[in-house]
Amino acid sequence: MTTSKFETDRRGLIGGTLSALTIAAISGAAAAPASKTLSTIRKARPPRGSFGIVLPGIKRTAFLKVPAGMNLPAFQDHWIATYAPGLRTRGAQAIIFNLIDKESSPDKRFDAVTEMVFDSDWAYEQEYLGGRTAYSEEAEHTMPAVVIVSRQIGIRDFDPGKPMPAVKRFGVLRRKPELTNDTLALTWRNDHAPLFAANDYLRRYYINLTDRTYAPDVPWDGYADIWWDDFASTTLHSDARVPIPDSDASEVMYMFMTPKVVT
Repeated sequence: MTTSKFETDRRGLIGGTLSALTIAAISGAAAAPASKTLSTIRKARPPRGSFGIVLPGIKRTAFLKVPAGMNLPAFQDHWIATYAPGLRTRGAQAIIFNLIDKESSPDKRFDAVTEMVFDSDWAYEQEYLGGRTAYSEEAEHTMPAVVIVSRQIGIRDFDPGKPMPAVKRFGVLRRKPELTNDTLALTWRNDHAPLFAANDYLRRYYINLTDRTYAPDVPWDGYADIWWDDFASTTLHSDARVPIPDSDASEVMYMFMTPKVVT
């Protein structure tokens, strides 16, 4: 198979429209490549609607398992020492490595999570779809159990006057069959997010909706990315009116983690 034929086949597999997302970029520039000379597999019109503050760019979240014979701290040190130097020099504008806290996480399917934020679709494609790079090599070596490629919707962000929070939680969900991706996003934003994010003890709250252009087969439709100052804060109760995520989901996977900013 020729390189051009392989690229055509691969783009066909991960192509399609962004009908699963009904969110709009903050500006027209956010939905387009950086210049007219760049191209992207994203062919659909910009998504519709507005769900909080939509960040430009795209996010790749990989859920990892520690190799046999290695403990969690050693795996984190190995990942940062082995892969981070090459990843920092190109590609992602932000990289976070997270160790999952097994004692606090009811679902213990994974050991660590990496988050990589790219400022455009084109930047993401250059690292994962344009040939062998430090990013594709990291993915090949770590072999993530699940990868979610998503659009980030900011509901509440960090207070720059306070220290960086020490704990965060992912609530990864699969929507109920009767819901579409659009209705899930609407209920998430309009019913759950405004009340839950209003609690003072929450330091950051983002919604991540799976982008089916790049992740057509992942079984999860998105996840909430929530930060607290410490583990003691996570036990504080929300407003009683806040709908629980399970009301819109057929399955929810919760995991607490301690983040380490790589870049």
